[in-house]
Amino acid sequence: MDFPRRGGGKKLILTIFSLSLLVVLLIRQRHASQEFLFQGDLFESLQVIDDCPTNNGNINSTQLASQHGSNNNIPNTIHQVWKTKNVETYVTEFGPSHESWKGMFEPFGYTVKLWTDDDVLQLITTTYPWLLSTYLAYSYDIQRADLARLAIIHAEGGIYADLDVYPRNVTDTECVQRLGLQAVFAPTQTAHIGLSNHFFMAVQGSPFLLWALQEAKRRAVSPSMRVLLPYLRVLWTSGPLMVTGAARQYVWVNDAGTRLDVGVLDEEKYRRRVLGHATGRSWHGPDGVFLNLVADHPVKAVLVGVGALVVALGVVFHVRRRFHLRRRHQLALGK
Repeated sequence: MDFPRRGGGKKLILTIFSLSLLVVLLIRQRHASQEFLFQGDLFESLQVIDDCPTNNGNINSTQLASQHGSNNNIPNTIHQVWKTKNVETYVTEFGPSHESWKGMFEPFGYTVKLWTDDDVLQLITTTYPWLLSTYLAYSYDIQRADLARLAIIHAEGGIYADLDVYPRNVTDTECVQRLGLQAVFAPTQTAHIGLSNHFFMAVQGSPFLLWALQEAKRRAVSPSMRVLLPYLRVLWTSGPLMVTGAARQYVWVNDAGTRLDVGVLDEEKYRRRVLGHATGRSWHGPDGVFLNLVADHPVKAVLVGVGALVVALGVVFHVRRRFHLRRRHQLALGK
């Protein structure tokens, strides 16, 4: 058996140490990015929808209609975005949801509209020229898709649903549209204290969506130095972290001591009555896969990490011990 030369053990230790630091950095990056979510309870300032209608203190549909105008309804249009008209190229566990939305909602007078990359580019070029440079400069297609959905709903109003979001009930969805709110979002799946952008609805010209678009442009030119990983950078510049950050700013600027006319679906009591989410994660790179594994299975991830570190240290100890034994043997023979 060939034993490592002097310094081989140190190199191995350095490698193990570097890998350990990388794991710590990945986990730290996820927590650092989520600090934008954990600064206070955002939902205390929003309309939390746990039934429709209800008078339980969270939301009162009659009062909202009076405050914000009973005709301030969200249009019966469902918008989805894909590269081309061929949604079958979208990969998800249950297949793209486009036909599901059409089959369930079109009989009730809804329009289900699919936007392609060319459609989105034309919309931004003609209606949002101030966003065009941001849209074109993004490094990832998912960032353009994130910006596109906000622009589409702001321009036309209606409902946005990712192709891995599936409808469950027309009546419950329509009821949310008629609450008199300017915008309603699904909650984030982790922590349940942020706003997600895989499903949301808004009136045409929603002030909050305009605010979010402006925030997306700002973040595109001044990225956070704390968010190093591509996955987290996407979330922070255009995804749920950006939307949640925009909501916090919007709440702070417009705080009048009452809940604003922006709603969020209660995860347990109402979101599941409106939609199902297959969580395709088709755009995630290795960093996103790892961070979602940690988020989905935190205990298992820690145990696996600790186990791997113990095994690695055991290997280092064994190699170093064999190396020193051999050196002693060689020195003894030399004498």
